[in-house]
Amino acid sequence: MNTVDNTTGMDPTVKAKLQEACDRVARGEKISQEERKAAAARIDKMREENAKILGIQEVAVDLVGQSRDSR
Repeated sequence: MNTVDNTTGMDPTVKAKLQEACDRVARGEKISQEERKAAAARIDKMREENAKILGIQEVAVDLVGQSRDSR
């Protein structure tokens, strides 16, 4: 049997949680308000951490401008 190496570089714990969340969505399960708030808080924290490391990223603004200019 052929196998595929895990080369995503993603933390296995994070990957398992992501898979669990995707499975829940695929089954049509509702996400509670508490889960939504907790997820939003984690996302905000990650955004702040990334901004400290990488600075503010304006990639989307540049891409929109480029797509408009190329018409």
